[in-house]
Amino acid sequence: MASILGSLLRQVVGGLERIPEEISRAFQEERNSIGGRGPRLPDIVKMLQTVTSLRTFICIDAWDECAAAHRVKLLNSLQQILQTSPCTRIFIIGRPHVRAEIEKRFTGRVISVSVGPSQNDIMEYLRLRLDEDETPEAMDERLEAEILEKIPQRMSEMYVGGMLLGISHHTQSANRYEFRFLLVSLSIDTILQESTISRRREKLRKMTNGLELGDVYGATIERIKAQSGDKSRLGMTTLMWINHAERPLRADELCHALAVELGSTDFDVGNIPSMSTLVNCCQGLITVDKEESTVRLIHFTLQEHLSAHPDIFTKPHSAMAEICLTYLNSRRAKAHSTNPSPDTQNTPFLEYCSVFWGVHAKRELSDCGRSLALKVLKEDYGQISTRLLLAEVNHFYSSDFNTLYRFSGLHCASFFGIVEVVAGLIEMGCYDINEVDFLGCGPLAWAARNGHEEVVKILLGQEGVNPDKPDNGGRTPLSLAAGRAHEAVVKMLLGREEVNPDKRDNDGQTPLLFAAQNGHEGVVEILLGQEEVNPDKPDEWGKTPLLLAAQSGHEGVAKMLLGREEVNPGKPDKRGRTPLSLAAGRAHEAVVKMLLGREEVNPDKPDEWGKTPLLLAAKSGQEGVVKMLLGREVVNPDKPDKWGRTPLSVASQHGYVEVAALLQSCKAVTPGTV
Repeated sequence: MASILGSLLRQVVGGLERIPEEISRAFQEERNSIGGRGPRLPDIVKMLQTVTSLRTFICIDAWDECAAAHRVKLLNSLQQILQTSPCTRIFIIGRPHVRAEIEKRFTGRVISVSVGPSQNDIMEYLRLRLDEDETPEAMDERLEAEILEKIPQRMSEMYVGGMLLGISHHTQSANRYEFRFLLVSLSIDTILQESTISRRREKLRKMTNGLELGDVYGATIERIKAQSGDKSRLGMTTLMWINHAERPLRADELCHALAVELGSTDFDVGNIPSMSTLVNCCQGLITVDKEESTVRLIHFTLQEHLSAHPDIFTKPHSAMAEICLTYLNSRRAKAHSTNPSPDTQNTPFLEYCSVFWGVHAKRELSDCGRSLALKVLKEDYGQISTRLLLAEVNHFYSSDFNTLYRFSGLHCASFFGIVEVVAGLIEMGCYDINEVDFLGCGPLAWAARNGHEEVVKILLGQEGVNPDKPDNGGRTPLSLAAGRAHEAVVKMLLGREEVNPDKRDNDGQTPLLFAAQNGHEGVVEILLGQEEVNPDKPDEWGKTPLLLAAQSGHEGVAKMLLGREEVNPGKPDKRGRTPLSLAAGRAHEAVVKMLLGREEVNPDKPDEWGKTPLLLAAKSGQEGVVKMLLGREVVNPDKPDKWGRTPLSVASQHGYVEVAALLQSCKAVTPGTV
């Protein structure tokens, strides 16, 4: 999500005469941090809120191809941008099934338009294909007329919903078209591949009697399987990789994957097929994205067809794990393991294998795959594989090459959560169960962090294991599991007497703080049930679990914490910011309402900069929160901060007309304050 919004930010800033100072400063601060990381998602959203105050258009294509979890985060970010940038308009293109999730967050501000090829477009395409018929003797005027009449009649409608957000009125959607271009293309392909008029007419008859898109795909796949020689294997294996890969594969990665000979330690470059060969073997069902250099299926409906027919491929994840492990075990890949500055251009498949072999193996693992995994992991786990894995998954890069060897095979297997491999390595007695890697994490910490319940259970059952061992940052396995909402793992760890459920890390953060900050209600409830847990314990910056929950707008967590007598709902952090001020500044109306219902909460308490909850709400254009705060008699609507800025002046400065009007209606507000 950060990369998508970061791209939007770059485009918006590129159109400005100069880069705003706060954005330049933010990027410089991140550049100076360890590793030179890029801005995180909340920071990027704030920057977009800054630069989209004028009329801005944000266009997002292929929304439905984004993972559902990512779509939720992106919608929340877009919603925040619209709240502070009322002139922004957002266009989203995707299939109809994503319409509901968009309308849910932008109630009353969504209009949709269906677009697609017209019937004239379809007819023109069919005539062109008939004119290019490579077997004209297998066609007559009568059959041609039947094709032009019957194929369009069988085409199902294609929807591409174009949704316009940020508009208050509705318009009629465009007329819906009754044809799907891809089905036309595949249908005419299927017919023209027949060699006689009778066979073509029979194929057309079957289509018009109920053969739909899935059947056309099925017929194409059968043709792929029927190819002679190695073409059948290449075609089906290519489709398997593209359909089941954890991310889009580059052309060179795919070609190397298909060249691997299972179990061989030698990689024969002479076995690498060309992309043109793969396209031909797949009967045109795949294509290469020239801009991204990635290989994909020709259309999303093919993905749906393959997913609906899992029996097309036999144990795909098991096969892919075996290929990845064979590649990692090859002499070509191992040659990189002792090189501090490896050049992986001649091993393009190495990065994918290092990062994802365990993902495939966890889903399906054959006896062959288990043996290959143990072979790869029982020795010191490859340092280049460690570097590639952690750079991708943990966004960590170590310049100290010699420290990476401490991430052992048992660490790796625990990271992925592969029960059979973890059990095999322990049985072989290769590793110390408490051995830590360069981050100070033991195998148990990685398994807990990633929520691998069965592996955690195995590791906790080992003699001498320390279930409360902190890493270099002071975080215990419980803290890591709590921060990622792994409830079952949290319960297992709390079942051990040695585990301190309220243990602070190096920043004073407890497991409850991490769970509250991330809104993990189930984990919060479990931890609040522990007598040793202090529900109001602050971290080094004075931030309590309630303050962090309020800051992020986690209503359920805030409600649970407010139900505890020990929790002070008005407790500020070391900079004077209260749960109310942070919730008010971020438009978390439900949390603000809960806090205002508590007598202990001062609704007009300023922070160390003199900013009151009302000023923060006005600065962010939060009309609903402003109304609630103005309803409290103790709130001074004209109270300035240390720089003399009042709620009215900041609302006017940022162009929040409705908020400014609310404030000006208050008798205590000085008119015309800017």
